[in-house]
Amino acid sequence: MRLGDRWGAGHVIIGARLGTGTAWGVMAAAALLVPGAGAWVLFALGQLLLGLCMGAENANEMAYWQTATPDRLQGRTNATRRSANRAVIVVAAPLGGLLGDAAGYGTALVVAGATLVVVATVSLATGVRRARLGDEHTPAPR
Repeated sequence: MRLGDRWGAGHVIIGARLGTGTAWGVMAAAALLVPGAGAWVLFALGQLLLGLCMGAENANEMAYWQTATPDRLQGRTNATRRSANRAVIVVAAPLGGLLGDAAGYGTALVVAGATLVVVATVSLATGVRRARLGDEHTPAPR
């Protein structure tokens, strides 16, 4: 959350989403373009970037949701978000598997990465980019 304090949670969320899509692209490049041991090194770098970006996004996104959502709506908000997330997984996972079987797993990784980059780009047009974790959103202590 230090990143969110410094640059704003919204900017970190969007940047991390772009980084996540890029990480999937790097891992796809390792599978499609790089021969031998170099592929493993590139894949490991993609995994490192993926882990860093997912950690930064998750911490800032959850902190923002929790500070911006009134206490009385925390349960409903969390349940709705988790249900939507699980519903997308139920649809996207089989489609990704079918795409991987039909076009190859490297291609499926490229499509996954590109989709994440599109989501991040669309987020730029929303209020997400202005999300902050400062005192103006933090509920008063009890």
